[in-house]
Amino acid sequence: MAATDLASPWLSILVPAYNVAAHIEACLQSVLRQLDDGDSGLEVLVLDDASTDDTRARIAAIAASYPGQVRLIPQAANAGISAARNRLLAEARGHYLWFLDADDLVLPGAVADLHDLLKRHVPDLVLCDFRYLRGKRWSRPRCTCHALADVVSDDRARLVAATLAAGELHVWSKIAKRALWQQVEFPVGRHFEDIVGTCQLLLLARRWVHVHRPWIAYRQHPGSIMATLTHARLDEWMAALEGMQPLLVDPELNLDPGAMRAVADFRLRNLASALRRAGRLPEAERAPAHDTLAKARGRLFPQGTRTVLRGWARRGWWLRALRTARALRAIDELGGAQ
Repeated sequence: MAATDLASPWLSILVPAYNVAAHIEACLQSVLRQLDDGDSGLEVLVLDDASTDDTRARIAAIAASYPGQVRLIPQAANAGISAARNRLLAEARGHYLWFLDADDLVLPGAVADLHDLLKRHVPDLVLCDFRYLRGKRWSRPRCTCHALADVVSDDRARLVAATLAAGELHVWSKIAKRALWQQVEFPVGRHFEDIVGTCQLLLLARRWVHVHRPWIAYRQHPGSIMATLTHARLDEWMAALEGMQPLLVDPELNLDPGAMRAVADFRLRNLASALRRAGRLPEAERAPAHDTLAKARGRLFPQGTRTVLRGWARRGWWLRALRTARALRAIDELGGAQ
């Protein structure tokens, strides 16, 4: 650690917030309850993205009770989640950065667990597991990386394959060095920014470790992006999948066949999910949505999707292959290219 860095916190927790008055206090308290008295080694940065409810006032009250640890960053005009995350990255001082959504919780013991891990190892990237929180009900732990637990690795191709196999590309389950996160830029004004940001992070990480324990409670609610898809958001989803291309062509990363297959699997699973959801759009949006997805299919899979589907069948994923093939027929029936 450089001498000039000695005064920096060991961790910055970054919270973008917009109209989350019902949840922001529980979110922040889930972190603050885990601090030791007088602990100055952790900072919590909360950006209020011009909320129209009393989110900002609630954040300010907590910040006043924890001076020097919780800092409110007020945004004059709403700029969206990507701009909020980019601003938080620029403001953070911690050696490691951890995003937290303002309606989620950090589970008890997670901060101490992370601190203990970082004292023993110095990974670029830590991946943690999570639980869904649906109302007051908790799900079983959900795995974010199909790799050995608590084993520090420098196998970058394995990182890509194991992370994409789990299919959980949200940024709040990825704690990384500030030097890495600050090279990531989230696309302003677009949804599915987690896919873009996480893929950039995977390109940068050299040493990584998967902690097979849930550290985050992710709150599911009916107003989420996936629950309110539109034709425009489907287009942004496909753009995010196309934005994964640097993983495939980076000469330094040099993905092995298993990792290349994981990228193709992830893209096809997402394309099939988008197709199923497009069928539930209002009738006026369905035809243009299918046209968008047909064009995206051609760009994502210029050689077709049969090889990926046959690979799934060989691995025993018959039901997934059948459902995906059925979803893809929607494109073919509307004249989309194979």
